[in-house]
Amino acid sequence: MAKEGNDRAPFEWLALRCQTGDPGAFADLIGVMERPLLYYAASLTGNQDAALDVLQDVWFKVVRGIRGLKEPGSLKPWLYAITHGVAVDRIRHDYKRDKAEQAQLDEAFNIDEPSFGQEDATAIHDALSRLGVKHREVLVLHFLQDLSIIEIANVVSCSEGTVKSRIHYAKRQLKQILKGVNYGTTIK
Repeated sequence: MAKEGNDRAPFEWLALRCQTGDPGAFADLIGVMERPLLYYAASLTGNQDAALDVLQDVWFKVVRGIRGLKEPGSLKPWLYAITHGVAVDRIRHDYKRDKAEQAQLDEAFNIDEPSFGQEDATAIHDALSRLGVKHREVLVLHFLQDLSIIEIANVVSCSEGTVKSRIHYAKRQLKQILKGVNYGTTIK
């Protein structure tokens, strides 16, 4: 389970460096957070190219808004909240177009269900991609990005109880997906 505040100090220091205009601070921030934010954006958008576009917009917002961050120790959840907002805006904007394009691709290439005979990580990531956005994002934030329930609630703008419920139902769905493909891991 995520431990709240276990990595606040390094992020607080990075935020303060960025806020004071320390040369190289923003590059350091990108170096630390680019991959996790890109993964999160990709898990929300379901598309690496869209995730890269989201991340570009995120960094513009961070550059413009970092000085206004009142609690430097909350840098990590703040970054995820920005990424969430930008990704959701993108999903809303592109929903109809993406659905139409996907339907055309599925029909054109007659895509079969993916095989789960690959390594465990691939099976889990594939199963994650089958979950709805609300369930997928809480699992990614909690188990892969190590955010606490409180931090996730702030990122996705809902109550802690809702986050706990989404995690519970997401784990159940993930278990069913993995069970349906004869994957041997038990999700508790």
